[in-house]
Amino acid sequence: MNAQNACADPKVHEFDFWIGNWTVYKNGTDTIVGYNEIKAVADGCSLLESYMSARGAYKGNSLNKYNSITGKWQQFWVDNGGMTLLIEGSYRDNKVVMENEDKTANGGIVNNRITWFKNQDGTVRQFWEQSSDKGKTWTVAFDGLYKKR
Repeated sequence: MNAQNACADPKVHEFDFWIGNWTVYKNGTDTIVGYNEIKAVADGCSLLESYMSARGAYKGNSLNKYNSITGKWQQFWVDNGGMTLLIEGSYRDNKVVMENEDKTANGGIVNNRITWFKNQDGTVRQFWEQSSDKGKTWTVAFDGLYKKR
């Protein structure tokens, strides 16, 4: 596919279910953990995320796009705490799953796996797991439920 027509590919819009202004809750509770705005940018070719914690101290942004050359979704995340995260994956069964293997500040290795579930009621669940033993065991880093504002 040539670059001029890349945005016409239906795969570019698989993650459009995340577009909106959201209140983010700790999944399974009424506790608000943050607010997130996801909007289409670059003529609909990518998604820009703007996240802020409920108290406003923590902020971050991501750019998400479907790479038609690799056939993978990619996310580049940065936040005001100095974190950078580059993950990639795919859409299947009404969810986007992106993963990576990254170095920690102390020289170790951590695997990240983030899944966004497209729920039938219009909400989106974001479930982030991490592993420090190459995927043998996983711990929950974040489990949020997005509800439209």
